[in-house]
Amino acid sequence: VVVHCKGGFGRSVVLACCLAIDRFDLPGAALLGWARVVRPGAINTIEQELFLQSFAGRADMRKFAGLTANGDPSPPTTCGPFGCSLQ
Repeated sequence: VVVHCKGGFGRSVVLACCLAIDRFDLPGAALLGWARVVRPGAINTIEQELFLQSFAGRADMRKFAGLTANGDPSPPTTCGPFGCSLQ
């Protein structure tokens, strides 16, 4: 897989880390450190750092993406003033 953006230090590295989190079930904080070792200057905003650090592993990544633990889309929900329910 090849991932590329204009500079190759921010968005592309974050996306590559997200793919690794999902594929290998790694914590985002560990990938943040690894990415900076292999690509000095990578992940150059605090938002990108916090985003990656928010994932403990695959389950968190899939929840953020709106997927179930096995990778299927989550069932649609309807939210109203009294809470949310499955459609």
